[in-house]
Amino acid sequence: MLVGFAGVIIALRPSAATLTLPALIALGGSIFYALLMITTRLVKETDDIVLMSSQFLGTFIFGAVAAPLSWVTPTAYDMIFLSGFGAISIAALFCINRSLKLAPASVVVPYQYTLILWGVLFGWRFFGAVPDVFTLAGAAIIVAAGLYIFWREQVTTRETSFAPPP
Repeated sequence: MLVGFAGVIIALRPSAATLTLPALIALGGSIFYALLMITTRLVKETDDIVLMSSQFLGTFIFGAVAAPLSWVTPTAYDMIFLSGFGAISIAALFCINRSLKLAPASVVVPYQYTLILWGVLFGWRFFGAVPDVFTLAGAAIIVAAGLYIFWREQVTTRETSFAPPP
């Protein structure tokens, strides 16, 4: 876990110049996403409809509170993309919920490291953002640490399932 965090530090290269409101918002989003994953795993026995509805309700309440702070009325063009974003978000959340219900987190989480790959590919394709060496090295460390944890969990599970009874 500490090795993965070191990868984050290498990729971010934090400094006083990077401590901005957008960076803090992204950090908050990462923390809330991690809490969502933990909570979803804790309530894995909850019916899919109840789980999804409560997540949507929470999102709606947050949006209703935050929207008046800087509301900008979207254009029709924006509404098309926002609707698509909503549909994709629903599908993604459903997939994450189902995966965490059907398999242990140690099996599911390594697949979430593909977020780094998708972020790099989509950032390059749609925004022309090319990651630098530090970002790529940090990402490689993060993924390697996560895959090591996945491998270690698999070995531990195999050893305990084949261990003779006490």
